[in-house]
Amino acid sequence: MDRILEFLRNGIDILLIAATIYMILRFLKGSRAMNVLYGLLTLGLVYLVARSMDLLAFTELVNRLAGVVLIIVVIVFQPEIRRGLARLGVHPIFQRVFQANEDIVREVVRAAYRLASKRDGALLVLTRQAGLKGISDSGTRLNSEVSAELIESIFNPYSPLHDGAIIITNDRIVAAGCLLPLSERDHPKELGTRHRAGMGITEESDAVVLIVSEERGKVSLAVNGELIRDLSSEQMMRQLGILMAGIGEED
Repeated sequence: MDRILEFLRNGIDILLIAATIYMILRFLKGSRAMNVLYGLLTLGLVYLVARSMDLLAFTELVNRLAGVVLIIVVIVFQPEIRRGLARLGVHPIFQRVFQANEDIVREVVRAAYRLASKRDGALLVLTRQAGLKGISDSGTRLNSEVSAELIESIFNPYSPLHDGAIIITNDRIVAAGCLLPLSERDHPKELGTRHRAGMGITEESDAVVLIVSEERGKVSLAVNGELIRDLSSEQMMRQLGILMAGIGEED
């Protein structure tokens, strides 16, 4: 019996370690900090080889620098640590069921493709479980009903709010002209600040973002730090409806 319990404990221990490593690699995938991780892994392998060969001077040096390296790692990986903890808090395990109004999704998609046809850039952020109060506070409070006409007027090039993003929460346009955090991952050069901002907020929360490119006149969908491009309005309606219904999410 004791052997069985010991086997189960060891199995659970290994699974937890594997899950933790998987989550860390997933959070760091595509980020600049990934290169730092590769460097640390290389140093770790060299350290193990040095210990096996009894290279006392080198191993003693690494041991003394371990505390400093830990502090450096926390500083370098601070954005990834923040994003990881934020994403953990909105993991489906902790989420309640949410359901977006179908009419709201239709109005948002209609506005996005109208803006694209006029080549007016836009960022439309739809929140899900995670709140974005800090982001909405950076803009102008509206608390307005969602309509395609209002969204189009906000992103009119002559509007003072057209450069920022709008935040839609609980079927209301909470704020406009909001500043979004830029993605720190490596992306194709043709993706400008607007796309990096749209992906950045989805790296730190479970929000869904429609990005309208004024250069290409196209609408893209950002979710979980990834970009889905060149969707038709019908495909966008279907994809956004699934995401906002709380089923078939990213992963």
